[in-house]
Amino acid sequence: MKTLSDDREIELFEAAVLAGETEPLTLVERVRAREIKEEEEFGNYVEDLLSKPFIRPEIQNHAVQWLKSKIRIERYQQSEHEAVNVIAEYALKLYRDDPAKLDFTLAGPQAQVRVRIFVIQNGVAAGSKAA
Repeated sequence: MKTLSDDREIELFEAAVLAGETEPLTLVERVRAREIKEEEEFGNYVEDLLSKPFIRPEIQNHAVQWLKSKIRIERYQQSEHEAVNVIAEYALKLYRDDPAKLDFTLAGPQAQVRVRIFVIQNGVAAGSKAA
């Protein structure tokens, strides 16, 4: 089971399925890998700036602020990832209990989540809905 929660990844996946792409998840994983590589390269650049003593203080200050922001974002993303996994496990249970549930909403007192299940068989999406 793979879970997608990023809107851009979901749109890319869905477009690949609709286009008849035989391995839509591979396309998403390639884009994800490229983005991770770009973030790492930029992070290395910022770290390099911080390690140079002759860089102006305001540039170093911006670099430190960027690193702090990146740490906060990573913490948020980790919490979001954990929540997505809990929701996905529950949604999978609901789907296994009723395989007709391919597109539904889970709602709580303060949030609601749309779940779409795509069944991939032999690398090809079977059915018209996904999650």
